[in-house]
Amino acid sequence: MLHLHDSAILSPTPVKTIAERTGLPQPYLEQILLTLKGAGLVRSKRGVGGGYLLAVDPGSVTLAQIVRVVDGPITLGHFGEPHNEGACDHEGQCVLLAVWGHAGDRMEAHLEQYTLADIAAAAQGQAPWPGED
Repeated sequence: MLHLHDSAILSPTPVKTIAERTGLPQPYLEQILLTLKGAGLVRSKRGVGGGYLLAVDPGSVTLAQIVRVVDGPITLGHFGEPHNEGACDHEGQCVLLAVWGHAGDRMEAHLEQYTLADIAAAAQGQAPWPGED
């Protein structure tokens, strides 16, 4: 989301520039950046030369952390509790819920393997593309 060249870590990037680079609508991007700011992952500077910059070392924050901040807990859907006094309400529902729960756990573990630094390095051709290593 943020441009992670060394200069971007040291100097703010205007929201308009980030929107152009990412292709995200500026109002939506501003909401995301405010959420990230509230979590302490980015900080902002006002005025001329202002914008957003990372507030953390890009090697210390994982994609899973960012997803949890922006979207909440990492799950593959919330279907409620299938049990009613110890029995499934619908045939097979409990098994499918267990499968989805396991898939969500695996997705979260996978996202924990990548830091912002890893993603920046891959985007800049300095590291293998995710899944090719």
